[in-house]
Amino acid sequence: MSVGKTILLYFKKHKLKAFLIVFMIMLVTFISLAPAQVLRIIVDDAIINSKVKVLITFSIIYSLVYLLIGIITFIKDIIMLSTSQDITADLRCNMMKHVHKMDYNSLVNTDSGTLEAYFNNDVNSINELFTSGIVNICTDLFKMIGIIVTIIIYSWLFGTIVLAILPLLILFTSFVRKRMMKAQLKTKSLEGNVNKVLLENVENIEQIKVNKAESYAKDKYSTILQGHYKTAQASNFYDAIFSPIMQIVRNIVVVGILLVSGYNYNIFGMSVGMIISSISLITDLFTPIEALGMEIQTIQKSLASVKRINQFFKIKTDDRLNLYTKGDYFIKFKNVSFGYSDKLVINNFDLDINYNDKIVFQGPSGVGKSTLMKLAMGIIKPTSGEVLIGDCPSYDLSDEERSKLFSIVYQDPFFSDGSIIDEIRLKDSSISYEQVREALDKVGLNYITNLDEKLISSNYSSGELALFNIARVIARDSKIIFLDEMNAKIDPITAKKIINLINENTKDKIVISINHYGSILDNAKVINLKRLS
Repeated sequence: MSVGKTILLYFKKHKLKAFLIVFMIMLVTFISLAPAQVLRIIVDDAIINSKVKVLITFSIIYSLVYLLIGIITFIKDIIMLSTSQDITADLRCNMMKHVHKMDYNSLVNTDSGTLEAYFNNDVNSINELFTSGIVNICTDLFKMIGIIVTIIIYSWLFGTIVLAILPLLILFTSFVRKRMMKAQLKTKSLEGNVNKVLLENVENIEQIKVNKAESYAKDKYSTILQGHYKTAQASNFYDAIFSPIMQIVRNIVVVGILLVSGYNYNIFGMSVGMIISSISLITDLFTPIEALGMEIQTIQKSLASVKRINQFFKIKTDDRLNLYTKGDYFIKFKNVSFGYSDKLVINNFDLDINYNDKIVFQGPSGVGKSTLMKLAMGIIKPTSGEVLIGDCPSYDLSDEERSKLFSIVYQDPFFSDGSIIDEIRLKDSSISYEQVREALDKVGLNYITNLDEKLISSNYSSGELALFNIARVIARDSKIIFLDEMNAKIDPITAKKIINLINENTKDKIVISINHYGSILDNAKVINLKRLS
């Protein structure tokens, strides 16, 4: 998937909108040329010949034309707003689908700030591509062509002068565009760092306050923010000088027309009405050229975002076969090795885990305890060897099978501000209200009566949040349960209570644990891992 493909698929599905957009561009272009023609008629026919009725009639027409331009522009903008919102909604959906397909390493190596910048800043910039970018620039370019053709019809000499000036304006516009594009790309790259540091500060605000690290956090954020600000200012500089220079050139041309025409009335071979009409057309010509400055900035900003999102779509995804395991549920590590970059963490590891086994991985940090758990879940793929769940490689399990087989309890409970019942069953409609109620009762949270109320983490202790986690596992009734340092942040009494709950509710399940209390699981087999030399 890519940004271009998302847009193409949208317009294939909505052909009428595509037609209306093109029609509105052409209609606005055609009608925008009318005021200058009406003005010529007013001067040459009505004023010079003192035709009062003609003057009144065409004055009204002149006003109505501008009213019509406003109405058509309004309709065009409404259509473009609807189109841009639909396209960005489709784009965000496609991006979320890609996130779901990203392999584990790609996902953990893409920081939250960068992901947030993709979904918000970059997509919003693409939204501007339609609301104030590409359609407006197309409209302005057609207006410029129509104006130039009209001036040439009035006078070949004057038309030639205008055409001689245009390449200079185009070169200046190209100069601004190239530098603006470079600044926009760098700005977009830095936005991810700004968002990342901001999110880190928000997530760790309690630690920052407790450790009196406000100055450190502020200085780090200020340094990154200043770099982003300087880069953004480079783009703003070129945008700022564009419009004044264009206005100066426009005024010089208009004054030149008046001076030359006043000195020699017939030099351009135009009537007074044509001269006045030409001045109006010149003003109308420079207005879209001036607008190009903002539109170019918008388009360059959007193109920078398009490039970034297309790079996002190229992030590696899972190459899973989506197989389903058959037969008995067991886990088999067969000569498994795995390394991060050049560092080998697991080397030729073998282990058979049978139904009902309780396995505890112990050892110092960095020996591969969590890596073995991730290999068993199929989150990562072995460098060599294989990990089987039943008769199927764990990495190739389907998402449906993975959801049915596995539950995991982390040391940091995961909640997303949903209702209690939704947080326990994680939107799995196969888990009934009664199952959730029973799970909460089993873990000692029977005092909670309203399962539809919002689960606000700050209203509960760390021990209670851990019990919510265990209730989630009990309600899901998974075949294989992983415990990843789940007791690291709770008191020993609650930790012992949780171990007892696990012992009571996992007698017919495989449990793989990484924690200091894992050895007191019923019939636990402790595997001490050693660091590779």
